[in-house]
Amino acid sequence: MTLTLNRSALLRACFPLLFAALLAGCPQRPPDEIEEQPPPPPVEPPDVNPILDRAETAFSEERLIGTPGAAHSLYLEVLEIDRDNPDALYGIERITEAFIQRARDAIRQERWTVAGLLLDQAARADADHPSLPSAKAQLRQLRDAERLQLDLGRDEVRGRRQSVAGELAAFGAHARKPNARVIIRAGSDVEGRWIYARLNDAPGDRRIRGEIVIGYPPRVVIFLLPGATP
Repeated sequence: MTLTLNRSALLRACFPLLFAALLAGCPQRPPDEIEEQPPPPPVEPPDVNPILDRAETAFSEERLIGTPGAAHSLYLEVLEIDRDNPDALYGIERITEAFIQRARDAIRQERWTVAGLLLDQAARADADHPSLPSAKAQLRQLRDAERLQLDLGRDEVRGRRQSVAGELAAFGAHARKPNARVIIRAGSDVEGRWIYARLNDAPGDRRIRGEIVIGYPPRVVIFLLPGATP
């Protein structure tokens, strides 16, 4: 009997045997000898020091906020790269405190509008700064307070005239009120302390709450705060 085999059928029948033979003839590496690929190198964060240097320069040049290249925007740029960067966080704190301090100085000079604008800038820099609420309250209270003023002569204060001392003692009665806050303007700290001491000659033992501002002409301003309690 003669058998006729189809070539393609023959190849299909023999291929698994040939493949197995090839695999058997190839050396197999044990699993523990397989080389592991090294991990990719860590990505280095961008260098923020040049931005911090520019921010410090802007701060020293009083370009704090709201202008191109201002310190505040540069510190924010750093925080976008490194959100916990201590230099940038401290820089924003310094900017906020600078505006608050300027606002307090304006309040002492009774420049209410300027003080309000400065506090707005402070809030723009950091609305959550812990000193903002008290500064805003101080502005609101003094701006709305009843105001008493005693103008003094420069020579009389320098000469420690008894007539001036008497005026101050009489005026000090208002300064001892529980809702009173006093701002003394004098040519020097020594003169300001003398004025404060003479206010304290007024009858009573309630502490006079006040501060001294250096300037001329000398005067005492008493603010009687609305709604204040002893």
